[in-house]
Amino acid sequence: MKIGIYVSAIDGQKGYENNVSGHIQVPLESCNVLRKAGHEVQLITNEFGEDRSLPFCLDPEMTIHFVTDSRKRGGVLERKSHQKDGLSLTRLKKQVSEIKNICKEQQFDVLHMFGYNRTAHLAGGLQYLGLKTPTVVTILGAQFPERFSVITNKLWSNVDEIVTSTSFVKTRLEQEGIHATQVRHGIIRNIEKEHDGSQLQPKHRVLFWRDLTTKNGADVAMGAYENLAPKYPDVDFDFAVRQHWDPVKDIESRAENYPNINVYHFPYDKGITLPKLLLESLCVVMPIRHMSIDPQLVIAETLATGIPVITTDQRSNPEFVIDGQTGFLTPIGDVEKTTNALDSLLADRDRCIQIGVEAKKHIASKWNWNSYVDEIVHVYERVKLRRK
Repeated sequence: MKIGIYVSAIDGQKGYENNVSGHIQVPLESCNVLRKAGHEVQLITNEFGEDRSLPFCLDPEMTIHFVTDSRKRGGVLERKSHQKDGLSLTRLKKQVSEIKNICKEQQFDVLHMFGYNRTAHLAGGLQYLGLKTPTVVTILGAQFPERFSVITNKLWSNVDEIVTSTSFVKTRLEQEGIHATQVRHGIIRNIEKEHDGSQLQPKHRVLFWRDLTTKNGADVAMGAYENLAPKYPDVDFDFAVRQHWDPVKDIESRAENYPNINVYHFPYDKGITLPKLLLESLCVVMPIRHMSIDPQLVIAETLATGIPVITTDQRSNPEFVIDGQTGFLTPIGDVEKTTNALDSLLADRDRCIQIGVEAKKHIASKWNWNSYVDEIVHVYERVKLRRK
């Protein structure tokens, strides 16, 4: 089968090739597994400037078609504009024309687009404007209510089939009257294999590894760290973070008051790597307030490494963290409940290690790539038949 895969953007800041968002990782790994299964896959994505680079998970032999970017926004790290600032209608018209021409020239059996609501709108608009290729859209996170829903509802209905990986997003879409098929994917990053082979110390860390923002719950993690750092002087309470345009500003000054609270900034100092920090961790604290994707891959990747996760009880998180068995679920913004969950793990290290073992088993059994190709190709064949 000949498949076109569309992702709005796959580029990132130079030097951050291994620091790739889930909305890029998932479609690129889908390309990889489909190609390994013998299908012809070509990538369509928006053009980018010379100051950007391609991610680690992109196959260098992949055929790529670059099209006009219709979005009004800056880069992920320097953020010159807001994600919801809108589109340039002139560039959108050009982008639509370019995608239609690529599909016509390449004679794709199906165009599979990955993204959020806007990607579904683009897919529906392509069909309305005469695209002959059947379209499938994988929705990475449902964002409702929508502005201009009278228009967008019609665009959703033009898409041949909507796919999503989690039960949460499937249910949320169906609440809006949008039928969706659930096709689970697996983990992309293997953090154990990324380790450079240097000697690991016995597990002695608690780790937060996301942008240092209130959306990610960095303030909640810091509150829990401050509550427990004096009680557990043998434990390092660590933040591993990258540059962000809106960090919690007092984290580092508060950390200076505790000898065992550390903030590591990417790129890390010599001897510090994310795999080392993670593999030496007893657990990860990730009290996310706002989830950008379902599943949040930082949670799935941590569990796949065999480390318990303390995160918020919302959206798709309960599909990954089974409370008390593979980690703990806490209310959003609740420092006390987060502290209690972390305290219970640190007070019984053997239990903590066993929870990590169960977490790794659960992810391996439920979230893998074993059946992904068969299931998604079945979707492709269904939409082709429906078109006929």
